[in-house]
Amino acid sequence: MISNVHSHSRWCRHGWGTLEEYVKEGLRCGLEEMAVCEHVASEEPMGPRMTWGEMPAFLAEADEVIGRYGDQISLFKALECEYFPEEMNRFAQLRDHQNVKLWILGQHESADHRYDYFAMQDRDRETMQYTEDVIAALNTGFFQLLAHPDVIMVNYEQPTPLLLECMDRIFAECEKRNVAVEINANGLRRSVGYPNAKIWQLSKRYKLTTIISSDAHDPRDLVDGAVRQAEQLAADWGIAVTPKLTF
Repeated sequence: MISNVHSHSRWCRHGWGTLEEYVKEGLRCGLEEMAVCEHVASEEPMGPRMTWGEMPAFLAEADEVIGRYGDQISLFKALECEYFPEEMNRFAQLRDHQNVKLWILGQHESADHRYDYFAMQDRDRETMQYTEDVIAALNTGFFQLLAHPDVIMVNYEQPTPLLLECMDRIFAECEKRNVAVEINANGLRRSVGYPNAKIWQLSKRYKLTTIISSDAHDPRDLVDGAVRQAEQLAADWGIAVTPKLTF
C-alpha cells in the first residue's frame, strides 16, 4: 500500500487518534498519499458521528495538518457519507467551498432512515433496498468511491443468489458511472464477513477501478496485518488493485 484514502479518527466517536497522529503513522509506514478522512456529520441518530456543529473544527484541523505535512506526503480531505437526499446540498457546499476532494459512499443506513444495514430484520427486502440506495447514490454522479460494497455480508454466512444478483447490479453501475470500489481491510480486521470472495470474483465481470483501503479506526492499524491480508486476497482472487485513485 502506498496510498490510503479511508480511515477514522477521534472525530467520529468510534475511532481513536488525532488527524496528525494518522499522518505521522502514514509517514512512518512509507505512504506516498493519504486522505485526511472522516465520516461526514449527521443530524439523524446513526450511532457515533461528529455533529454538524463540529464540522468547522474538523475541517480547520484537517487544513492545519495538510498545511504542516503537505510537503512530506500528498494529503487531501475526504468524507465518507451515506446517500441521504436531503443532505446532498450540504455535501455539495462542502465539496465546492471547503475543498473536500474525495467523496466516499458508505451506505450503512437506508436513504429513508428506515433500515440499519448492519442489523437487518427483513434480509431480502433490506438487501434489495441497499441495492436501490447505492444505485441511486451512484446515479447522482457525486461520489468517486464506493466503500465496502459488500458490507451487508455482516448479515450472511454465505452470499445468497439474491445477494449476488444485487451485487452484480451494483458493480455494473460502478463500471457505468466510473466509480471506484474498495476492498475494505477493516472487515478483515473485525472478521465480520466482508470482503467476500464470491462477491469479489463477481466484480471481475466488470472493468472497475479497485483499491484497498485500511478503514483504520486507530492510527496503529493504518498499515497492519489486515491490509496485508487484503493485498494477498486481491492477488489470490486475480483482482488488479490500483495503487492510487485519480480524480
